[in-house]
Amino acid sequence: MKRVLLVPMAAMAETAGSFTRVRQLAGALLKAGHEVAVCCAKDVNYSVIEGTVEYPLSIPIPLGMPEAIGKHTFPIAQKLGVTSVKKVNSFEDVLYLTGNTCYKYLNTSVDEIRRAIKEFRPDIVYSEFNISAITAAKLEGKRCFISASVPTQAEYGCTPKYAAGLNRLLREHGLDHVESCLDVFGWAEKKFVPSCYELEPIEDSKVVYCGTLKKADIRLSNKRDKILAYMGNGTISVKKMQAEVTRAFAGSRYEVYIAGHGLKESDAGNIHCAPYFDFSKLLPESVLYINHGGQNSMTDGLINGVPLLICPGKVFERKYNASSIVNTGAGMEIAYDEFTAENIREKADHIIADSSYAKQASMLGRRLLQLGGCDNIVRECG
Repeated sequence: MKRVLLVPMAAMAETAGSFTRVRQLAGALLKAGHEVAVCCAKDVNYSVIEGTVEYPLSIPIPLGMPEAIGKHTFPIAQKLGVTSVKKVNSFEDVLYLTGNTCYKYLNTSVDEIRRAIKEFRPDIVYSEFNISAITAAKLEGKRCFISASVPTQAEYGCTPKYAAGLNRLLREHGLDHVESCLDVFGWAEKKFVPSCYELEPIEDSKVVYCGTLKKADIRLSNKRDKILAYMGNGTISVKKMQAEVTRAFAGSRYEVYIAGHGLKESDAGNIHCAPYFDFSKLLPESVLYINHGGQNSMTDGLINGVPLLICPGKVFERKYNASSIVNTGAGMEIAYDEFTAENIREKADHIIADSSYAKQASMLGRRLLQLGGCDNIVRECG
């Protein structure tokens, strides 16, 4: 039996992926009989994980702004759509924008995680894209496992000018200088990729592919008459998504479900809109999933054998995911400035008419399910 401390990346923005994966991993570790603690911020992504010991972690303020200003400025910027037009070139940009590389926050968060380590005494610290956790584990001499991906590697893209705060902290603790904040991912003993080699090829002996972390009981249906659309917090606004997707498919033979934060529930013929739909129930009967290329959305589509039409906008990770889907033949990409009803319908018709897209999506989905998910990580924990 091992003691594992899980540390998700904290952010004021809605980035549910990190905390969702921590929740899934915590459940698998607890089921296997391990003791689990979570050091996490009570941000917008937080919820209680039953059965775990919980330690506090501060919430970073975007751009390292004063708390009183940042707490109000960022939500307003999101509502006005400012965050949707910002080009994000690397994961280092994300860490900077969310405040995770601000020296003051690094200093505070590393101390908080070190206190959790000293009290809980874990055998393993697992960082879900949290650089403070990796730094704290190194300072405390603890084994460190991490989640990893191609787009979050410094080799894929980085912004070294944002490493000043981290290097100041490292220097104060007698640790070596890094060129990029993303270099700290290289300190990990094992790197778990919640994907497969076909989608994210990485040549690194530390890498373990584990596919989807979801416990999926996929029951595919011969009845395929639905199209789903979801754009998250992407370049395409909810209002634009609703308007263009509605115009593309209104009166068609497909039942179309459009989900997005802020949408009002409505049913107009074959077009259904709501803030949320349980896509896990709809995807087995879908012929197409239109989305922003987020990791969770992409994976959900593939494990259900649904080809994808991705509009990644200006976000580096989503652009990578879109290119992977195109290169593997599991879907198509649409540029954000071409997101019109005419282009959407044209690409949708092409994907649906060519059965090779659905076949490739199904093949990749099976691969993601075969890699073991959380159980694979649990085995590596020993």
